[in-house]
Formats: sequence, structure tokens, C-alpha cells
Amino acid sequence: MIKIEDITPGQSYACKYKDLTGLACVAVIVTRDTLGGMVKLRDVDTGVEMILPYDDIWDVDTVEWVDAE
Repeated sequence: MIKIEDITPGQSYACKYKDLTGLACVAVIVTRDTLGGMVKLRDVDTGVEMILPYDDIWDVDTVEWVDAE
């Protein structure tokens, strides 16, 4: 597992977060604010973007993009 503080700029990462109903969801990390401790995420299923604090995300891992054919 990767700590959000240790991610490398320019690489693609995803994480899990809880949506408003309490369900665990997966999102791609768009940007992070290291000074404010916040991340901008894009949900992989809905495309909705949100900003959450570091404490509200977990299971940060690298993304391997695959072309769908």
C-alpha cells in the first residue's frame, strides 16, 4: 500500500473512498494539495469529481491504463 504523501507527481494513482451512502468506491487521483492535505478525485464509475481530505481515502495504489478494444 502506498501512502498519499509518497506518491510521485506525473504517475497515475487510484484510491478508495466512501460515497455519501457509505459505500466504498474507487477513484482516480487527479491532483493533491500537500500543504492542505486534500486530494481531488474522479470516481471511476460516475466521473464525478470531488475534493476530500487525505484521511477520507485509503488503498492508494498505482494505475495501469489498458486500452479497451
